Amino acid sequence: MKLPAKLVERVADSIVNDLIENHIVEADNPEEFRKNIHEIILKAIEEEKEIEAEAEKLVEEHMHIVESEEIRFRTAVRKVKEKLAEERNIHLDPEERMNQVAHKIRKYIETDDTVEIFEHPNKIRRRIFNKLRQLVEEEREIDREVRRRIKSYSRKIVEGTPEWKILYNRIYEDALKRRGLM
Repeated sequence: MKLPAKLVERVADSIVNDLIENHIVEADNPEEFRKNIHEIILKAIEEEKEIEAEAEKLVEEHMHIVESEEIRFRTAVRKVKEKLAEERNIHLDPEERMNQVAHKIRKYIETDDTVEIFEHPNKIRRRIFNKLRQLVEEEREIDREVRRRIKSYSRKIVEGTPEWKILYNRIYEDALKRRGLM
């Protein structure tokens, strides 16, 4: 997940509002509670970004192998990323990753003395999971839109090249602006 801060903020707010307004939890300091949930989500995203960047760097350093084996850049990055994620116990499957993050938030809620729980922790985790699912769906939709636009260019732009990355980032930012997320 590479999500804009505004989208992460919106989901963190949605999680907190859902839990507090439905009297599932009560926080002594709702703003601190919101901030901590926001940080958990941001940390999870940062972990994924680090793995992605490290995988791309490793593949670029060994591009001669990738080219000699005629492996696509994205395929090589995905394989390296899978190995790095496995070593760090980070799920790459979006559903599993959302569940992993929901567990972290649930654990925070259970262990924070300033938060009182009125529901079973697994019910809380499921609610959080559903909110995170919305976040990931919106990000996927933006990514699909960007990739579709790049593919529509008359000239083929190879994924993984500097030109592709620059174009992807520019179109991604444009899509975020149109959605009011930037």
